[in-house]
Amino acid sequence: MMLSTGFAFLLYGWTLAPGITWAHHGADGSELIAAAITNGVPHPPGYPLYIMLLQGWLALWGKMMPASDLGWRANLLSAVLAALSVGVTVLTSAGLLRERSYRWWWAMVAGVAWATSPLLWSQAIITEVYALHALLVALLGWALLTRPHQPWWLLPITALAVANHLTYLLLMPAALYAYWSVDGDARWAHLRVALAAFGIGALLGALFYVRIPVVATAAPPAAINWGYADNLPDFLWLVSGSAYRSYLFGVPTDQLFQRVAGWANTIVFQLTPVGLAFAMLGLAHLDIHQPRLRTLGLLWVLPISLYSIVYYTRDSEIYLLALVWMMIVWLTMGLIASADWLQVRMPAARREAMPALATKLVLGGSLAALLLLAGFHWPATSLRTDSAAVEYLEAVGDVIEPGSIIVTMGDQKTFALWYGNWGNRELAQIAPDLVIVNDSLYQFAWYRRLLSQLYPHVPNVDQSVQALIAGNQG
Repeated sequence: MMLSTGFAFLLYGWTLAPGITWAHHGADGSELIAAAITNGVPHPPGYPLYIMLLQGWLALWGKMMPASDLGWRANLLSAVLAALSVGVTVLTSAGLLRERSYRWWWAMVAGVAWATSPLLWSQAIITEVYALHALLVALLGWALLTRPHQPWWLLPITALAVANHLTYLLLMPAALYAYWSVDGDARWAHLRVALAAFGIGALLGALFYVRIPVVATAAPPAAINWGYADNLPDFLWLVSGSAYRSYLFGVPTDQLFQRVAGWANTIVFQLTPVGLAFAMLGLAHLDIHQPRLRTLGLLWVLPISLYSIVYYTRDSEIYLLALVWMMIVWLTMGLIASADWLQVRMPAARREAMPALATKLVLGGSLAALLLLAGFHWPATSLRTDSAAVEYLEAVGDVIEPGSIIVTMGDQKTFALWYGNWGNRELAQIAPDLVIVNDSLYQFAWYRRLLSQLYPHVPNVDQSVQALIAGNQG
């Protein structure tokens, strides 16, 4: 386990973005850092657990390495969390294979496959909530696959996962089935305990969201304060993700096939066609020998797949992290089945002389192939030299003056400016009294109210961009 975790951390550390980045759908990272620094609230649903974790992490590294880049420190948190998810994956695979020889080697294959999957790798080297999500998904998989008689594990995992990313709830059909199906005589008792654990865990996770109104009611308000949730309607708007509700089932009919094709392409890209074939072989092996795990796996991947297809955003592929994790479990089972098949077809004399030859060949070939595949993905995945977002802030810093008003629209530049003004504060030092407004957010009453609190001296700032420009010309 330690070897795979260490490998993952070194891989992520070496390819880590050196600061804030726009790559790998990472524009939100600038906003998350700014929200943590200002003790504010990021975009819906507010991610209370992640923000509190990020605040502690940044404070710790600020004392240990005060001269280090703020964005790099935040990116490093993702690397640690993703590497830990690799360790949990190794433990899960070893637990599933407790009756087999070389089980830790097979578990290492699973860990390396997960570590080098482009989707996890991309989220491990930027500031985002998905590395933490991946760790919690792996922990749930560990509980379901290796601790089926202990449904209370569902309580702490659910509490943390609900406080981080609500797509975790898509895994609940698999979780409840796992505990219901484990024992014919006690299945209903297991299910009742699992439901209680899930309910209590969800309630505890929901309590983390109390942070949002507590922060929102502070005076003066934090600059990053989505929803300005100092009242119940705005709080519900934020935590329910109402701003994004139109994306759910928003796929035009003529693009549905394209979305399904994109889903399939993402899976193939993670595993390669050969890896996908081994994963399907593993699923077929479970279908014959462990049908309970087959059904559990299908209940795990189907809700996530449907959600990713019908949630009409550019980055919906990220939600497939949990699907990729389960398919890597299947991949490992498929490799084991192929080694067994190869072993029994060897000449009897060779089998007797080298009883584990096929296992060693498949293990060695798998690890070598995974390392070669990591090298193939390296140029497109590594962000070691990425600097586009940082260069944008430097360019802005060269032209702004004290009291400048900057109007933005898209997430990338808006969040980068928030980081520069309220995160590392480099723009604030260059241009005191800088005013940053986002035209797209003016549609929300909470945003206009927040602007009036942040910039009380700026005429028309709480009306519209057109009124703001008209009132501040000259």
